[in-house]
Amino acid sequence: MMKPKKSGIIFVILGAVLMLSALLLFLYNGQQDRRAEQEAESLLCDIQSAIEQTAPETIPETIDPATLDPEMPTQLIDGYEYVGYISIPDLGLELPVMAEWDYDRLKMAPCRQFGSSRTDDLVIAAHNYKSHFGYLSNLTIGAEVRFTDMQGIVNRYTLTKMETVSPESVDEVQNSGHDLVLYTCTLSGTTRVVAFCDRIEGEPIKIASE
Repeated sequence: MMKPKKSGIIFVILGAVLMLSALLLFLYNGQQDRRAEQEAESLLCDIQSAIEQTAPETIPETIDPATLDPEMPTQLIDGYEYVGYISIPDLGLELPVMAEWDYDRLKMAPCRQFGSSRTDDLVIAAHNYKSHFGYLSNLTIGAEVRFTDMQGIVNRYTLTKMETVSPESVDEVQNSGHDLVLYTCTLSGTTRVVAFCDRIEGEPIKIASE
């Protein structure tokens, strides 16, 4: 019987190592996703509770945007500041939005990267966890997106454009001319999925009803 060549054995071992590495990465990502989902759910409850407690007893049905401070109010929760939460009904998502962006914060919740809902240039980045923006590319034109700030002011938008861009397309995202931009990495990490949204025409800014 012929002995197998050493090179063949090496390739088999390498293949097994690669398969094991892929499996471990898959399990790790799944664990991170579940942890992020649990943390986001807890934070969302805290944010909604904070909004309910700080909302004035007597509030107008609608808000005149001209009367609002361009800078969104923030709330400190567990050492981090938040600007509100985002709702995407078609994806079954309601997620807290952190006031500042960095990679550590992205593991916890979506983050405001640029702008404000009050100046119609808000950009929100999120991880591609399934529980965050992992299914963002599944949205279709016309899908509704809502952003509620820490004063309970609800801003309603519709998706008007979806694109895949390079990580270097910062200006295209930051200065898009759209009222709200959501984005996340693709699974490969080499490109970004970007959802461009605009306010629903004629829709007044409202206070969230409890």
